[in-house]
Amino acid sequence: MRRLFLPWSVPIGTDVELSLVQLPGRGQRMGEDLPTDLEETALAIAAEIYAEATEDFVFFGHSMGAVLALEVVRVATLRQIQVPRLIVVSGSNWPGRHVHEPLHELRDTQLIDRLREMGGTPREVLENTELMQLVLPILRADFAMLYRYRYRAEAAVKSALHVFAGRNDRHVNTAHLADWMQETQAPGNLHLFDGGHFFVHGQETAILNKLRELMAL
Repeated sequence: MRRLFLPWSVPIGTDVELSLVQLPGRGQRMGEDLPTDLEETALAIAAEIYAEATEDFVFFGHSMGAVLALEVVRVATLRQIQVPRLIVVSGSNWPGRHVHEPLHELRDTQLIDRLREMGGTPREVLENTELMQLVLPILRADFAMLYRYRYRAEAAVKSALHVFAGRNDRHVNTAHLADWMQETQAPGNLHLFDGGHFFVHGQETAILNKLRELMAL
């Protein structure tokens, strides 16, 4: 997922530093164990972010990253340390209403079919058996972490919260996206973009323009 946002570093603006979270078990952290608990992962991310954050900052989380972003802000709120001025949750149902499917239990062929349905994974990757043997354990770990996660109602955070979604995302119920607003004490809004679950592909200009607009508020 991290690779989705690498192209943003230049067009997002020279006055904004893009910092990407790399979860264990992938990329430069391939040698580490895959995470199994979403809240523990949020604690680790919070420790990493707050060891370096010295200025105003914004969180953007897509899909599972949206839930992680919320939990990281909850950690900051609980510890009474600086929270992001803005949170953007993208491509995700509000976790208080949505229960994730046990996709990690699917057979390899079934899981690949589901990935093909979701879009976002190139056909040549899905058809590369050796590559999928590396990718599937990572995806299973992510899906298992989401399935085991249990949302807890907590006090609303102080950060402004905005919701991004693809108009044709069959995995997100756009009719219920406003549920996310109960997580914040600050203003927020819903923003729909053309595309499905991985609308962040092909909509970079529209998304970054909206982000710059929100960061300027």
